[in-house]
Amino acid sequence: MGSALRESYHLATVSFLNCLPLVDWFATPEGRARATLTAALPSLLAPLLADGRADAALLPTAEILRARAAGLVGSSGIACYGPVDSVKLYYRGPLGGLRRVAVDRGSRTSVALLHVLLAETVGAVPPFLEVEPRPGALPAPDEGVLVIGDRCFAFDRWLSQDAEAAATLQALDLGQAWLDLTDLPFVFAAWAAAPDLAGRVGEAGVRELDALLVRARDHGLARLPELAAREAAAGALGPGGWQTAAALESYFRRSLRYPLGPAELDGIRRFHELGVRHGLLPPEPGLRVL
Repeated sequence: MGSALRESYHLATVSFLNCLPLVDWFATPEGRARATLTAALPSLLAPLLADGRADAALLPTAEILRARAAGLVGSSGIACYGPVDSVKLYYRGPLGGLRRVAVDRGSRTSVALLHVLLAETVGAVPPFLEVEPRPGALPAPDEGVLVIGDRCFAFDRWLSQDAEAAATLQALDLGQAWLDLTDLPFVFAAWAAAPDLAGRVGEAGVRELDALLVRARDHGLARLPELAAREAAAGALGPGGWQTAAALESYFRRSLRYPLGPAELDGIRRFHELGVRHGLLPPEPGLRVL
């Protein structure tokens, strides 16, 4: 990569398990020398870009499509092609007859995705109410709760231990529902650059940041068994609520896709198209890649 063009970059991410393969390198001595990380809720990342506290963020796709960033950088994100296992709607009653859905207050893209899926598949979108979902809180009849990230595994664990609740609730995996609807991957978040990044660091600085993010991703993908064993030992749950290295490695390796290629970009474009159709996203500017 040659000599460093900038001493260090400021990056913003979330504390969810799913981003670990993208950011673990930044905890190494070499990585710490090249970037500092700030963790926040997905819904709070765009303001960090806007006010200059971050050069790039693992930004929710809906925020990227709302022009909260200059464009994608680093060819990396959090995507799925089929079940994602950590973004689910738990509900009681028929899907088309829900009267209300409680949605995770930390989410942006998953809420927009659920809106699109309900509008396209059952033709009815009930009111959404922002909450902090907690395992053990059973939705009322004809209501649902959207749970994302590590909380989703805690819900799965609760259901594995409560036969009555498990028999009452149905679960819709939003990754699988998107694949059924579009036959495309879904991208929940991606590395995106601050609106003024190119003006501050120049084209060469943008290329350098791009290379650092790719290096971090490849470092994580080469160490998935190690990351899974470490997080399981620290108490992290995986799909189904299992606290095992095998469950976590399966999540990293099979539930999620980290490199963003042409199919993932097509998935973002399709999400934008449907988001515009249902009044959730602006028609312009759409997807931009630096």
